[in-house]
Amino acid sequence: MGLNTVASNLISKTFDNTLVSGLTLGVSATWVKRTAGSYNPLTGAMTQTDTNVSINAIEMAYTSSEILESGGAVRNMDRRILVKPVTSLDIEDAVGDSITIGSRTYSVLSIDRGMLGDTELVWDCQCR
Repeated sequence: MGLNTVASNLISKTFDNTLVSGLTLGVSATWVKRTAGSYNPLTGAMTQTDTNVSINAIEMAYTSSEILESGGAVRNMDRRILVKPVTSLDIEDAVGDSITIGSRTYSVLSIDRGMLGDTELVWDCQCR
Protein backbone atom coordinates (compact mmCIF):
# COMPACT_ATOMS: atom_id res chain seq x y z
CA MET A 1 0.00 0.00 0.00
CA GLY A 2 1.45 3.35 -1.10
CA LEU A 3 1.77 6.52 0.93
CA ASN A 4 -1.04 8.23 -1.03
CA THR A 5 -3.43 5.38 -0.22
CA VAL A 6 -2.52 5.40 3.47
CA ALA A 7 -2.92 9.20 3.72
CA SER A 8 -6.21 9.10 1.82
CA ASN A 9 -7.56 6.36 4.10
CA LEU A 10 -6.56 8.26 7.27
CA ILE A 11 -8.24 11.43 6.05
CA SER A 12 -11.38 9.54 5.03
CA LYS A 13 -11.58 7.96 8.48
CA THR A 14 -11.13 11.39 10.10
CA PHE A 15 -14.01 12.90 8.11
CA ASP A 16 -16.16 9.79 8.71
CA ASN A 17 -15.42 9.89 12.49
CA THR A 18 -14.03 6.35 12.49
CA LEU A 19 -10.33 7.12 13.07
CA VAL A 20 -10.56 7.33 16.88
CA SER A 21 -13.48 5.96 18.84
CA GLY A 22 -15.43 8.78 20.45
CA LEU A 23 -13.72 11.56 18.45
CA THR A 24 -16.22 13.44 16.29
CA LEU A 25 -14.74 16.00 13.93
CA GLY A 26 -16.55 15.50 10.64
CA VAL A 27 -20.11 16.67 10.05
CA SER A 28 -22.51 16.36 7.16
CA ALA A 29 -22.83 19.62 5.28
CA THR A 30 -24.07 21.01 1.98
CA TRP A 31 -22.00 22.75 -0.66
CA VAL A 32 -24.17 25.09 -2.73
CA LYS A 33 -22.61 25.44 -6.18
CA ARG A 34 -23.73 28.65 -7.92
CA THR A 35 -23.55 28.71 -11.68
CA ALA A 36 -24.24 31.92 -13.58
CA GLY A 37 -26.92 31.63 -16.20
CA SER A 38 -28.01 34.14 -18.77
CA TYR A 39 -28.84 37.82 -18.77
CA ASN A 40 -32.54 38.74 -18.95
CA PRO A 41 -32.85 42.13 -20.70
CA LEU A 42 -36.47 42.52 -19.56
CA THR A 43 -35.59 42.41 -15.87
CA GLY A 44 -31.96 43.50 -16.10
CA ALA A 45 -30.98 40.54 -13.94
CA MET A 46 -28.67 37.57 -14.33
CA THR A 47 -30.13 34.17 -13.62
CA GLN A 48 -28.20 31.70 -11.54
CA THR A 49 -28.57 28.04 -10.82
CA ASP A 50 -27.89 26.59 -7.37
CA THR A 51 -26.92 22.93 -7.08
CA ASN A 52 -26.72 21.30 -3.64
CA VAL A 53 -23.99 18.70 -3.07
CA SER A 54 -23.68 16.69 0.16
CA ILE A 55 -20.19 16.88 1.66
CA ASN A 56 -18.28 15.89 4.77
CA ALA A 57 -16.68 18.85 6.51
CA ILE A 58 -14.67 19.84 9.56
CA GLU A 59 -15.27 23.40 10.79
CA MET A 60 -12.46 25.23 12.59
CA ALA A 61 -11.59 28.72 13.76
CA TYR A 62 -8.45 30.46 12.55
CA THR A 63 -5.80 31.00 15.21
CA SER A 64 -4.87 34.51 16.30
CA SER A 65 -1.45 34.15 14.70
CA GLU A 66 -3.00 33.06 11.37
CA ILE A 67 -5.28 36.11 11.43
CA LEU A 68 -2.37 38.47 12.21
CA GLU A 69 -0.06 36.88 9.63
CA SER A 70 -2.70 37.15 6.90
CA GLY A 71 -2.34 40.92 6.73
CA GLY A 72 -6.09 41.43 6.85
CA ALA A 73 -7.05 38.67 4.40
CA VAL A 74 -8.44 36.54 7.23
CA ARG A 75 -10.88 38.18 9.62
CA ASN A 76 -11.63 37.24 13.21
CA MET A 77 -15.02 35.65 12.40
CA ASP A 78 -13.83 33.74 9.30
CA ARG A 79 -13.99 29.97 9.49
CA ARG A 80 -11.65 27.36 8.07
CA ILE A 81 -13.76 24.56 6.68
CA LEU A 82 -11.93 21.42 5.65
CA VAL A 83 -13.85 19.42 3.07
CA LYS A 84 -13.34 15.85 1.94
CA PRO A 85 -13.01 16.16 -1.86
CA VAL A 86 -16.05 15.17 -3.93
CA THR A 87 -15.38 14.08 -7.51
CA SER A 88 -18.73 15.39 -8.78
CA LEU A 89 -18.04 18.93 -7.51
CA ASP A 90 -16.08 21.42 -9.63
CA ILE A 91 -14.30 23.86 -7.35
CA GLU A 92 -12.30 25.71 -10.03
CA ASP A 93 -14.64 28.72 -9.82
CA ALA A 94 -15.92 28.35 -6.25
CA VAL A 95 -15.98 32.03 -5.26
CA GLY A 96 -19.66 32.77 -4.69
CA ASP A 97 -20.43 29.22 -3.64
CA SER A 98 -21.49 28.55 -0.07
CA ILE A 99 -21.24 25.84 2.56
CA THR A 100 -24.09 25.15 4.96
CA ILE A 101 -23.36 23.39 8.25
CA GLY A 102 -26.44 22.96 10.40
CA SER A 103 -28.24 26.31 10.40
CA ARG A 104 -25.13 28.36 9.49
CA THR A 105 -24.27 29.28 5.90
CA TYR A 106 -20.80 30.52 4.94
CA SER A 107 -19.60 32.10 1.69
CA VAL A 108 -16.52 30.48 0.16
CA LEU A 109 -13.74 33.06 -0.25
CA SER A 110 -10.85 30.82 -1.29
CA ILE A 111 -9.80 27.19 -1.51
CA ASP A 112 -6.40 25.56 -1.10
CA ARG A 113 -6.16 22.01 -2.35
CA GLY A 114 -4.24 19.72 -0.02
CA MET A 115 -2.31 17.46 -2.36
CA LEU A 116 0.04 14.54 -1.89
CA GLY A 117 1.57 14.04 -5.29
CA ASP A 118 -1.38 13.77 -7.66
CA THR A 119 -3.81 12.69 -4.91
CA GLU A 120 -6.21 15.36 -3.67
CA LEU A 121 -6.58 14.81 0.08
CA VAL A 122 -8.55 17.80 1.38
CA TRP A 123 -9.98 21.17 0.37
CA ASP A 124 -9.03 23.91 2.85
CA CYS A 125 -11.72 26.58 2.44
CA GLN A 126 -11.64 30.09 3.88
CA CYS A 127 -15.25 31.03 4.52
CA ARG A 128 -17.04 34.08 5.85
